[in-house]
Amino acid sequence: MNDDLLARLESESAGLRSRALEIDKFSGTRDTAMLMQGLATAMDAIRVLAATAGRLDGPSGLGKSGD
Repeated sequence: MNDDLLARLESESAGLRSRALEIDKFSGTRDTAMLMQGLATAMDAIRVLAATAGRLDGPSGLGKSGD
């Protein structure tokens, strides 16, 4: 994953969390808010896993993926 995609994941998950809080506060439907919170958490996990995998991949030329 490139830096742009990681930044978008972070931004979108933050937006989902914010919107979920608004929905939860102003409507009686917690189901939608809970689904949005779960999706935002999954997006955060993907971002963290991608960053971790990037660190484990090693420097270019030593078997780094795509080389």
